[in-house]
Amino acid sequence: MLHEASRLPGLTVYTRSGKRLGVVHDVLFDTSQRIVAALLITGTTPNLVKGGANIILPYRWVQNLDDVVILRHFPDKLEFTEKEEIDEFSFDEDEDEFYDDN
Repeated sequence: MLHEASRLPGLTVYTRSGKRLGVVHDVLFDTSQRIVAALLITGTTPNLVKGGANIILPYRWVQNLDDVVILRHFPDKLEFTEKEEIDEFSFDEDEDEFYDDN
């Protein structure tokens, strides 16, 4: 498995129907089980992944690999939900009760 994992970065990833998804950028390991857990895919096709975002795919979705990676499963199109905007955290020492000298 380690030999297999070391040659994955740089391989082009295709769906089962032959659509180009992107390129393997990195491999994520589950060290407790000593297995490849997931693949980080970059340069994704916007028709398959909204905005061409980088994605992480579970390794169990891989059907075959040789000169390319073929997936056994991939949704028709990945859509991401909008994240709630989080106000930037600011620290105001005047309002911090921890440092009050009583």
